[in-house]
Amino acid sequence: MNSWEDDKEGLGAVLSSKVLLARNFSNLPFPNKLNYIKGRENGKEVYNVLKNELDNEEITLYEIWNTKEEFSKQYLERDLISKELLKNSDKGSFILNKEEDLSIMINEKDHINLQCVSDGLKLEEIFERVTVIDDKIEENFDYAFDETLGYLTASPENIGTGMKASVVLHLPALSMSEEINNISKRLGKLGIAIKGVHLDGTKVFGNLYRIFNKVSLGLTEENIINKLKEAVWSIIIEENKFREILLSKCRHELEDKIYRAYGILKYAMILDFKESIELLSNLRLGAELSIINIDKGKLDKLFILITNSSLQNYLKKSLDDKEIKYERAKLVKEMLT
Repeated sequence: MNSWEDDKEGLGAVLSSKVLLARNFSNLPFPNKLNYIKGRENGKEVYNVLKNELDNEEITLYEIWNTKEEFSKQYLERDLISKELLKNSDKGSFILNKEEDLSIMINEKDHINLQCVSDGLKLEEIFERVTVIDDKIEENFDYAFDETLGYLTASPENIGTGMKASVVLHLPALSMSEEINNISKRLGKLGIAIKGVHLDGTKVFGNLYRIFNKVSLGLTEENIINKLKEAVWSIIIEENKFREILLSKCRHELEDKIYRAYGILKYAMILDFKESIELLSNLRLGAELSIINIDKGKLDKLFILITNSSLQNYLKKSLDDKEIKYERAKLVKEMLT
């Protein structure tokens, strides 16, 4: 048995997990009908409550109308905030903790979008964490809740628990086999969706996919987590099957692809974003298959840092397109050394 086959975290294919709770306050209209004065007050009130209640968290409030666009965009690239929040720039705000694994969007589609993220497959752990914070907010505000329907949300698909759980998987073998469409159809019947993390038009690049629940009504939070985990494991089994085929039929070609990726990433002087993501995916596959000895944690950090806004904020300077490509290659080289 290969060492990667005994990986209890899902063959190393799981990058991250996230649980999001959508909540609204009973005394306010939805954010799209909320005037900006009350919206801004809303953000400050939630922040002040959590600053007092969360003894073990160091949190900061960022108000979209007072924050540089490039700064906010790095969190959009990392899926800690959304495009919808940035559109509500006159009243939207977000709260982050120091570790940046807790994010609370205020006045997006809903008054509160509370989310926690983690590496690996840790849905239960982050659900417990997000629930504690949710309870502290509910102790101080009246949520819009219906005894029959559950939590009332702006999007009908979130009514019920108001929970969206998701897992990001690295699926290069399934992408090569073009099995993703079949998996998508099968998951759709179970109320689960799959979509690419990085898109060029409609085409996915980088082999990273987000798997998430589409419906909330009529399910408990435990139901949602269990269904999602079952879906994730079924996908991992399929990915494993196609990796075995690749190793048995195309091992030399696969090794060549992995080491070529390493060579380019290690020695290139300029790298554009799409190429970098695709090469990092090849390198991560090599690490997952124990073909090349590279820390997957470093690669996952690079997936985050090499996006345009994140790179500029990491380096603390503004860059033009040419400079971004040069600095990206430089950072990748440093982290792979």
